[in-house]
Amino acid sequence: MTRHSLEDWCRRMSERMWARQCFITQGCLDRYCLSASATPESKVVLYRAPPGYGKSVQVALAANTRELELESAVYINTRSCPDSCDVNGSLFAALVLYQLEGVESWRTIKSDIDTIEVLRNALCNAKKTTRICLDGVGEAKHTADLIEDLICETPSNVKFFIAPSRVGALPRLSMMAGVVTYGADELVFTEEEVSELSGMGGPEASNIIKATGGWPALVRLMCRTPNPNLPAATWPETRSYFRDNLLTALPNSTRTFLCNAAMLEVISAECYGYVYKTEEADREITFLNEHYALLAPTGTSADRMDMHPVLREYLRSLFNTTQRERRSYVLKRVAFWHWRRGEYLHSINAALEASDHRWARVVSDSIILDVALRQGEIEVLRTWFGKVPARTIKKIAALSIGYAWILYFSQQARQAEEILVSSLHPSSRGVGDLDEEGWRELVNAIGKATQDKLLESQVLCQKWIDAFGDRNMVGKGAALTCQAFIASSGRHFEELERLSHRAAVAIQSSNQHYAFIWLKTAEIQGELFKGDIARARSVLLQANKTAEKIQVPKTFLNKMFGTLELQILHEQNHHLVTQESAQASFDFALNYGVTDILWGCTQAYSRFLYHQGFRDRAMALLEQSRLASCERELSRLNILTKVQLAEFTLLNNEELGPPILPDECELTFLPNQNQAIQARMALVTSMYRLRLGKQFGVAEKYAKQALQSASAISDARTRIAAHYCQALAAFALGSSKSAKRMILDANLLSEHLNCHFTRLWIKEALLSLSPLAQDLFNDLPDDSEAKATKDPDVRIEDSSVPPVPGNAHSTITIKQISLLKCVSNGMTNREIAERLLVTEDTVKWHMKKIFSELKVTNRVQAVTEARLRGLL
Repeated sequence: MTRHSLEDWCRRMSERMWARQCFITQGCLDRYCLSASATPESKVVLYRAPPGYGKSVQVALAANTRELELESAVYINTRSCPDSCDVNGSLFAALVLYQLEGVESWRTIKSDIDTIEVLRNALCNAKKTTRICLDGVGEAKHTADLIEDLICETPSNVKFFIAPSRVGALPRLSMMAGVVTYGADELVFTEEEVSELSGMGGPEASNIIKATGGWPALVRLMCRTPNPNLPAATWPETRSYFRDNLLTALPNSTRTFLCNAAMLEVISAECYGYVYKTEEADREITFLNEHYALLAPTGTSADRMDMHPVLREYLRSLFNTTQRERRSYVLKRVAFWHWRRGEYLHSINAALEASDHRWARVVSDSIILDVALRQGEIEVLRTWFGKVPARTIKKIAALSIGYAWILYFSQQARQAEEILVSSLHPSSRGVGDLDEEGWRELVNAIGKATQDKLLESQVLCQKWIDAFGDRNMVGKGAALTCQAFIASSGRHFEELERLSHRAAVAIQSSNQHYAFIWLKTAEIQGELFKGDIARARSVLLQANKTAEKIQVPKTFLNKMFGTLELQILHEQNHHLVTQESAQASFDFALNYGVTDILWGCTQAYSRFLYHQGFRDRAMALLEQSRLASCERELSRLNILTKVQLAEFTLLNNEELGPPILPDECELTFLPNQNQAIQARMALVTSMYRLRLGKQFGVAEKYAKQALQSASAISDARTRIAAHYCQALAAFALGSSKSAKRMILDANLLSEHLNCHFTRLWIKEALLSLSPLAQDLFNDLPDDSEAKATKDPDVRIEDSSVPPVPGNAHSTITIKQISLLKCVSNGMTNREIAERLLVTEDTVKWHMKKIFSELKVTNRVQAVTEARLRGLL
């Protein structure tokens, strides 16, 4: 190529490339986390991801220089070159030189070697920050070697941004120092980025991420499609994109392999070879990984691959269209493959999709009971059993017992009992073997707990453990977990801790996923009953980490823990709760939650709606829960709902008469459950008396009753609300100082336990019920540091205040922690006394108790030791 023709070629190619750069970056999001500014110390930013993840966009954006006097950029995009043009090392060097310095630098060039050498010198002598942005390079070996040499030999002010032509190109770069690699996990869009890109709010952005997995190309399509509510794989835009931009780039054999692989439950060379009777799977998987990265290793095994769910659904629909006659045959081979390996859930999924109900007839007892009782795949099995003929279920005892288990945990107790009875029929297959291990008795015992017949369930579970526990470890783990849940529901927290340890041993020894979920649910629920929201969140986070470590299936786990997380998040920071997430948790709890789970979710969601101003929806939600309680004969749920409805009616000022509350004779539950309901009823009655604007003495009496009942069962949230009601009644009766101390003590307790919404809820409720509340609250500081301690004129600690969360062996009270906070801020005894509304003698007395407990002699040591113990 002559110098004139080379100049003309460089000019034409550069114009094309920069025109492409301008077009690519139009309307694109400049993502700081992937930009040059995010990693200023890096020499190379390398983008390796499947097609459609925005690699070209990031390289093009990197070429945008904002300070021309300090920065310069080169942009090379090989797609702008004609297919017939072989961009070798010298042409590449010439193109980079042309964009950096124009044709002036070519005057001394006489050969291809000179071109490369001049480029080296130009980059080494560059005064500006120079960005070399390369899109689609790496196929030609000489060019790849030149790029690597330039990276190694140029100074730090020369930066490279590279999106290779294929994922596996330029392999040595990943081993070099100063190279930052962004893969698919980093290139997917976040909710915040989707909101910025589309202009849609949080819930809409969350739905986009859920539908597309954050795949940038699919996010773009969803923002533009007229059918965003349909599954992503069905959008015409998605189908066209996959067909024209993805599949057409693949060789025929690879395209066929990918389509076939989508029909597998888990993609592996071994499984593919068995199902499709071929030995080419290893080669195709390697090719796909090196060139397109359309398959990724699962978290459990490097041999097992996964595919993006939207792409998988599209390819499955394509398979069903082009190979309809083979579909059932392929799925049955998939089911048999997993069955042989003991992966029964995958077998059931594949057989279910193949509509092969005959498979149920040959299923072994161990399979169905393993999937139902140990793995706990309730939702999958519920769908599967719904398609199996009833006569088939009745003929096989394992199916009958497994189905009864599913129905109990799907809140269909009547049908469960009928199915359980049918399993006793003499003609049922496998009755004797199952009875030897007590499976029917176990399902019946635990089923009683799902009906809220907790005392009966407790007795039956203990009988089962005595009779069968030594020879059925899976059943023992389930029975102990059930007892732990009953202890949690009955507010027997020491018994809960003891049973939790026993259950955990049985669960771990049998790798029992379903019992693990319910055991952790019982533990978290126990903290929620106590009102220790900080501790509940800690247990939830630890449970999630453990579940990840032991590989508990996430489908049911995430939904169950979601109902608990809703309650925790609602208390800690209700602003972060969305109606969509709360509704999803409520829907799940309505179908699969026992009384405590459903009620906790219902109460949090209904109060959230009421606080947001959706009062009719809040009332309707409670009515929906009450209707479910009537249909399922869950009398405790019915009563809890009635109490909440009475409170909402009172706050709505709909009726001037007394609130309609359940009668005491209706409380026939566990003793502590009765006390919890009595506390709430007394609280509502106290609020009613406060609304009347008279009978403040009666209001104070009911508030004290609520406080006494709540304290007896360690219910901090009801105690906080009762303190507020008692304080307002005392304020109305003229005891202003006492009322302020009650409010400040309640605030102190709520702050330490993270019961923020409880405090907000009761405060707003009292403000709506009585004009005197405003006078009381106006005189109180609202910040968390302004806490009061009880004046210890009698020199005794308030035994109703528990130790700080996480320090069960400490006798330092929450009130004394407040005093330590003041000390840590450098306040004197007089300042602390003024701040906490107590005398200096009170402060000195508390400091003496703190020194004794912490075994220190001065204030500095006290603060240091308190921090070491996690008290501050």
